[in-house]
Amino acid sequence: MSSRQTMNRRLIAPAIAAFLISTTAISGCASASEITAVPSTSLVLDVRTPSEFADWHYPGAVNIPVQVLEKNLAKLGDKHRAIIVYCRSGNRSTAAKKILLENGFTDVKNGGGLNDMRKHVKN
Repeated sequence: MSSRQTMNRRLIAPAIAAFLISTTAISGCASASEITAVPSTSLVLDVRTPSEFADWHYPGAVNIPVQVLEKNLAKLGDKHRAIIVYCRSGNRSTAAKKILLENGFTDVKNGGGLNDMRKHVKN
């Protein structure tokens, strides 16, 4: 292998790795879940659209779409209550967690996406 080919590999490999990591983060393929269980005292907040919520939702979840979350913060009650927020893939729940923390909510965990939350449904 020539020195030019070696140099090209050294430059290309990190670029490919960075691209793969960034596209996984953007597409929501990697789990955003920060939880290992759903305590019964937690408020479970689904930030998907009402039609997505109607298709399937975590039992007992409250639906407030992320697009209108900031206007509906009063519906969540105590700002120190444990809240687990989830969506379809983990992207909207990441945004919702940020909104909640910026508005004084202190115990917010990202439940990730539907597949993450389905693992926690008790049969």
